[in-house]
Amino acid sequence: MRQLQLDIEPQLDARISDFSGPSWGHVIDAIRQLHAGLVNRFYVYGGAGTGKSHLLSAICDSYCEIGKTAIQVSLLQLLDAPIEAITSLEQYDLVALDDIEAISGVKHWQKAVFHLINNSDQEGRQLVFSSRYAPIELKLELPDLQSRLTQAVSVKLPNGSLYADRQALVLSVLGRRGVHLDQQIIDYLLLNGPHQASLLLQAVERLEKLLKGEKTKLSNATLRQIYALIDEYQQTSFSH
Repeated sequence: MRQLQLDIEPQLDARISDFSGPSWGHVIDAIRQLHAGLVNRFYVYGGAGTGKSHLLSAICDSYCEIGKTAIQVSLLQLLDAPIEAITSLEQYDLVALDDIEAISGVKHWQKAVFHLINNSDQEGRQLVFSSRYAPIELKLELPDLQSRLTQAVSVKLPNGSLYADRQALVLSVLGRRGVHLDQQIIDYLLLNGPHQASLLLQAVERLEKLLKGEKTKLSNATLRQIYALIDEYQQTSFSH
């Protein structure tokens, strides 16, 4: 089964500690309950770019750190795979299924996820789901699956509108990567850059590559280039 080709999500560079802003408290509390085994189904939802995939990746990473097995899979990418592919997920302690809304209108995949939930419950394994929609808003043809998902502990992710959330995210990522950015660049990014967590993280990565850890005084031309890059990400955020 391990040889079966699954479209597995690439491991995004994210850690639970990155999501330490004040608006993320309820999310982190729920993840602690997940770790403690008090929750067997966890459902996160939010608009495009709010960091759902990054959070799922961070949860998987946190499980691997304590010696458990975890995998993140995008259902959107899994739709073209044989239906049997989902049974290969049952060997993991935690399975994170991204884009659960992708199976709306695809009843055989809804049945497969329903069976995965039942088998996970019996085996004491845990499932995490993500979607742009709250569980009750999903348009699923299988009422039993809709019921299982609405029973999950669900949390809505912050949209990044709070400055303190963006600041905590950026400073955490820069700190653990050991990256130094000039304070005026950080200020410009937080004030004028994208609000959504995923776009913010993408912008940080681009800036890191652009500056390559330079600590010398930046020229005006380089600063203009950096500000233009941040503005570009801000424009992208409007299209989400």
